[in-house]
Amino acid sequence: MKKELFRYIFSFLILSIISINSFGQDENIYVEEGIKEPLQIKGVKFGVNAGRFSDYLFKPERISYEGSIDINLCNKYFGVIEAGYSEISLTKDNYSYISDGYFIKAGMDYNLLKAYPTDFLGIGFRFGNSVFSHSANDIIIESEHWSTTQTSIENTSYNVYWFEASFGVKGEVLKNIYLGWSALVKIKLSGANDENFSPYDIPGFGGSSELVKLGVTYYIYYQIPFNRK
Repeated sequence: MKKELFRYIFSFLILSIISINSFGQDENIYVEEGIKEPLQIKGVKFGVNAGRFSDYLFKPERISYEGSIDINLCNKYFGVIEAGYSEISLTKDNYSYISDGYFIKAGMDYNLLKAYPTDFLGIGFRFGNSVFSHSANDIIIESEHWSTTQTSIENTSYNVYWFEASFGVKGEVLKNIYLGWSALVKIKLSGANDENFSPYDIPGFGGSSELVKLGVTYYIYYQIPFNRK
């Protein structure tokens, strides 16, 4: 827990400094007040969740990937789709656990900035869905009165839904290359409420025992620009 907290704080500070610096590079760009620009596509961003690579250090039992596509409408509204895959292989002294599945999230972001139309500081929402399965083998049950027994739990599938709200930053550090972070609040709506065999992790959401989950994501984006000028 301490390692994760330290990782979040350190990454937050680094990306905040980079993002703020990138905002300052566009001081000559302004949108005239009172002029409403018609909605048109300004770019399409393809992103990779860089935070997932930290699993190799902090959660070696998990292999996960996550990507994002967002459509920029006049640098004010962004349609967003995020998707990923997660696989867990955990071995302990008295059991082994495996899980795999995917998730998809769809929603919108709203840019609060007016003076820096190439960057983003704003809020968003998503609806998420995760489909996954898990099982446990070689479960050893020890007893003082009876002999030690070994059992297993068959593969069980789940379909989980949640709502997600976010506040985040995306800064252009090189031409069409962006770094960004988002603070997330996730509220589980349904699924994975098994008291006897609770999932270790819900792909895209997190721990299954929590109704509300807090999190942070760190993304690297490449934008294909349209109508940039």
